[in-house]
Amino acid sequence: MWTYVGKKDNDVWIWTGVFDKNTRFFEIGKRDEESFWRFYNKIPIAEEFETDGYRVYEGLDNRKIRKYGYTNWNEGLHSFLRSKIAMLKRKTKTYAKSLRALYRALALVFIRWNLLPAW
Repeated sequence: MWTYVGKKDNDVWIWTGVFDKNTRFFEIGKRDEESFWRFYNKIPIAEEFETDGYRVYEGLDNRKIRKYGYTNWNEGLHSFLRSKIAMLKRKTKTYAKSLRALYRALALVFIRWNLLPAW
């Protein structure tokens, strides 16, 4: 999910993963392989990863490119986050002033709405 910090030319990506309806993860970084692998190393190993066609996922052995299924759960999570965090809403004057503020806002929503894994 794309957003920015400070000004629009300071792109930031929120990497999210949904494993089932009760297990979700996030990481903040650039839209590059380094950020993806940092995120990947924090999440549990899955039998299969459903992704879109973005090139950084090509290194996954157990990858399936799909439009529906778990990718829709991930898009639903993005919609939920945009509804709860003003700085993620589109066409608004609010924005993240720092990465720390963005990370804290995401963490608070994940904690408040019990979006973290139970283990």
